[in-house]
Amino acid sequence: MSPLKGAPQEVVPKAMGPDVRSTAVVKYTSVATSPTFSRLQLNTNLNVPPSNWLRSSSVLEQFFRDFPRKREHPEFSSFNMANNFPDLTGEVDVVTDAENIKKLLKIPFCKSSHISMMVHRISNTLLLDEFDIHKHLLRKEQEEWSWLRHFFYESVAKDMEGKMKCVPRKSKSRNTLQNRSMYSKFLYHSLSASACEDNPVSGVSVNELIPQNQSVSIPNASSVTKKTAPSTEEQAVIPDPLPKPEGSGYHREVYWTFEDIHMLIGTDLPIFGGGTHPCVSLKLRDSATPINVLTGLDCWLDNLMCNVPEVAMCFHLNGIVQKYELIKTEDIPLLEDCKFDPLLVTGIARNLLSFLKSNATKEGHTYWLYKNVDDDVVKLYDLTILCGDEIKEDTNPFVVPVGILLYRVARNLRQTGGKMKTATIRTLLENCLLLLNEEQHSQVCTSANYLLSDLFVPDSSMRDVWCHEENNDSDEDTEESGTTSDEESEVKTEISLGLNDLCRIDRTVRRAWRVPRTHAIAGTVEERCRDGLSYIRKGLDCLGKDLSNLKTKEPHKSSSIVEEQATCNQSEAIPLHYEPLSKREEKRNSLQVTIAMPTDTKASWHQLSKSLLLRKGAMAYYALAKEHMSVKKYGHALKHVRFALHCLDAMKKLVPSKEGENRELLMLILELAGDIHLLISHISRGFEEHKRDYGDMSEEDAVVLDAAQNVIPNPEYSWVYTWTLSMEQNLVHSSRCYELAYQIGTKVKCSKDTRVSLSKRHGNSLNELGVWYMNQAQVFLQSGAIEPSDKMKELWEKSQTCFSSGILAFSNIHDKANQALLLSNSGRLMRLCAQCYTQQAMQQARPEFSLQEKHYYSKAVDYYQNALIVLGPGERTPNELRDIREAVKWDLSTTYFNMAMLLQDYPPHSSQTQEEVEKSVTELMNKSLKYCVPNNKSDTNQLVQQFRAATINHRLASLYHHSYISQTNDQKKRHLRQLADNHYDRAFRLFQQAESHTELLRVQLERVAMLEAALQGQSVAKSRLRSISAISGLLGSCAASVNVLATPTEEALDQGEKSEEDSLSIILESRIQFVFLQLVKCYSSGIKSKTDMMSRLKAAYARSLQKVDKQKCLRSRWAWIRTLLCDLQNLHDSITKDTT
Repeated sequence: MSPLKGAPQEVVPKAMGPDVRSTAVVKYTSVATSPTFSRLQLNTNLNVPPSNWLRSSSVLEQFFRDFPRKREHPEFSSFNMANNFPDLTGEVDVVTDAENIKKLLKIPFCKSSHISMMVHRISNTLLLDEFDIHKHLLRKEQEEWSWLRHFFYESVAKDMEGKMKCVPRKSKSRNTLQNRSMYSKFLYHSLSASACEDNPVSGVSVNELIPQNQSVSIPNASSVTKKTAPSTEEQAVIPDPLPKPEGSGYHREVYWTFEDIHMLIGTDLPIFGGGTHPCVSLKLRDSATPINVLTGLDCWLDNLMCNVPEVAMCFHLNGIVQKYELIKTEDIPLLEDCKFDPLLVTGIARNLLSFLKSNATKEGHTYWLYKNVDDDVVKLYDLTILCGDEIKEDTNPFVVPVGILLYRVARNLRQTGGKMKTATIRTLLENCLLLLNEEQHSQVCTSANYLLSDLFVPDSSMRDVWCHEENNDSDEDTEESGTTSDEESEVKTEISLGLNDLCRIDRTVRRAWRVPRTHAIAGTVEERCRDGLSYIRKGLDCLGKDLSNLKTKEPHKSSSIVEEQATCNQSEAIPLHYEPLSKREEKRNSLQVTIAMPTDTKASWHQLSKSLLLRKGAMAYYALAKEHMSVKKYGHALKHVRFALHCLDAMKKLVPSKEGENRELLMLILELAGDIHLLISHISRGFEEHKRDYGDMSEEDAVVLDAAQNVIPNPEYSWVYTWTLSMEQNLVHSSRCYELAYQIGTKVKCSKDTRVSLSKRHGNSLNELGVWYMNQAQVFLQSGAIEPSDKMKELWEKSQTCFSSGILAFSNIHDKANQALLLSNSGRLMRLCAQCYTQQAMQQARPEFSLQEKHYYSKAVDYYQNALIVLGPGERTPNELRDIREAVKWDLSTTYFNMAMLLQDYPPHSSQTQEEVEKSVTELMNKSLKYCVPNNKSDTNQLVQQFRAATINHRLASLYHHSYISQTNDQKKRHLRQLADNHYDRAFRLFQQAESHTELLRVQLERVAMLEAALQGQSVAKSRLRSISAISGLLGSCAASVNVLATPTEEALDQGEKSEEDSLSIILESRIQFVFLQLVKCYSSGIKSKTDMMSRLKAAYARSLQKVDKQKCLRSRWAWIRTLLCDLQNLHDSITKDTT
């Protein structure tokens, strides 16, 4: 059989009689052209054979040679047609032989007709096949069809007399054979001379045989079986283990639409053409026998089924041609001798179809449509139920063909847009598995289980796309199918339809018959994955059974699966393949080697099937892991990652060429594993529960894992799913998973968003790991280590490596925020390193700021400055980065401040002069002051920054104060004093804003000390009085802070604060006494006062000298000092006047 080539054409419906619409599309024809019609001359003797009779020099002659013999088609040819066109199975209403359709539609016109047909349902399609009772039940051996023979005798023919005689047989009388021979000669006579040549393209094309308004579509076979080219995802299916379906043996297979009924039929009607009649069918009639209704109906239906517009009726008398009559198809029902109502025929067709579809509802069941001669009813028996107890395994010949067809239809539907028909595919495959024996048809069952697993866990599930179904797919039932549960539970095994009901005409088009109810693919992600894994497990079991069968199969038997019985071609001799025994032995040995050790260049069917099942298992486990991670069940999640990676590694070992196609899945699994390890590192409780979940394993998991372990015991990625509670190991595994996932992502050319996400996750895990190493080093430092140990240095190196790799990961995706944060963490690490060497230096007799400290602090400064460069200038920094910028500036200020303090407190006199030290401290302090200025009042760190700025100004003032005291040059001395005064003043105001009272008192006391030093060099009374007045003003400015310190509070002071306040109170009291004393001296030495200052001063001085009980509380002492300050402030205005 060779399909015609050509694109399908639009078919225009043609009315073939009153209100009857019929179209036909040729799906297959064995001959690409139709012969040119040669009209016979009158008185041509058809009894005399023509010269070309029974020749087969051309394809047409071969067809006409076989046709009149009524060549036997393969039994149950509807299965062959359905297998050839799986895309139509489930879409059309009926698949059958054209002769069966004519028999059914003629039932009301011929009460004596005998009907015996087997009916099977595949989705919405009915398969009808003639069942010859005489041949199969009465002539066969007793062992064959015993269950049906027993049912026939006991139930169907129990009331018949002479059961053998009640069953009609095909006529083989002499008259019948002569008529067949005459019709054969008539067809050969009608062939033109050109058609007899051995030229397959002679004659008129089929497309040319039909008028323009009745065009016939002849698509290529590939265009019939595949609606659209499958995508890459759809091609990921197990190769079809079945052989290509064989031809049905019909000359033409037609998609016939009769009113609203769609049928795929096989027909052998000879069609001629040429001249003014491009498409005609030929009929030979005896002039002595008039045309009756059955003959007219037969011609009318033949022409409708093939879209033939007219029939050429040749009348003969004893074989002598008398005349020709050319009759249009639409005129046949109107002929005088064979009138019939076409609407009646359409009503019969609808009623029959409704009867069958409403009652033959179960896929996989065998129904018998039976009408005995002279019966008034047509009966439908459900043989699967009626003979269920008697049907033994493998005794029902319909089981395997139905199961195979269910599989083929489901597979074709899956590959040609099955995403929208998942419920239908599921029903087909489940019924297929119910019918087929896993031992005998293990390869088909393997493929069916894989397809079912693919429905529950589609490839798109990797991208969280689970549902492809249309709204109407989950419930394909029509209104009439909505039966109650009681109706559905009532099993009708025998249903009959009366001939009167069959002839009832309902002009309303009704197609509301029952159809099989389908079940949608639904449920949660976990439920779907578990269902998918159950089918994967069954598929692996079936695959194992097939491999066992291959190993135990006898050497001389073929290892290929044969699911359907092959048929031989009657026109070809059966070849006898004789060969020497030695060659046969070599072939047998080579077959065994091929099965045991498949070649690496091309994977065997078993390898590929197992790899695809394991791949689907990896997808299911990936989805389960993601689902469990979302509900914080990390033990289950990591366990499923383990199964997924083991399945993928096994698949790569089985079929190395498929590794590239599954990189995306591997990338997603590694990404998920990184997330799981990162989250495990953060858990603080429930460790035992997570560990117990990690060890749990279901039966399906054990089977799938065992299949993977048989392929590869030690997977490549076994480190990924290692269970550990160590934070370090989890973070290491997490960062490594992200890194591998990113590398794979660059190879598979994943989306930019995916690469950015992986880089962020990788950088984040490296940051957390680096911080963990840094914290561990901090613990070592706080434990009292005198000097940096090798272990501490190793932690530094690991932390620095993590931070550097993280910075690189974030820089690749231009993530400025995270890049700046990791640079800041690197600076923090360098400060920790410097702190370690500071602690080491403190152990020396004379501590000095070391070169190691300076080195690490300088590196920290570099990291912070790089972070600021990454963030950009302050005025151009985006709002979302400003907080990060302020944090980096603060850390940079702290670094400069710490360096300045260490350099100031522990100057390296062994390597630098005092002037160099002071210069360096000044520079560092000013830099620190530059980066700690708050931008606005709403800054949350404003108080902290104010305190830092005040402290820096205080230290700078102290530095200039110290230089002022040691300086001998008057000009430099005045400059240093001015600088010190400026910084003291800033420090005073900042401490005052920050409400740091003790620090404020210390600043003012230092300023008093500087003025006292200047007072010592003054001899003029007026000058001394001015200095003392300035000192009294400074002491008076402390009154507010002293008042706060004197106020009782509920908060208890710690020992350090108490000691500091105690010392400050003593110093402040002594300075007040000193001021009173110096004032008494000044006024007694000749200073004239406008008021009676001397007595007041002496009284105040005497009061200040009163002894205060030191055992009193600190608050009481501050209250005493507050009294003294009040006396001083009362005298300050008078003193100021006396200085003018």
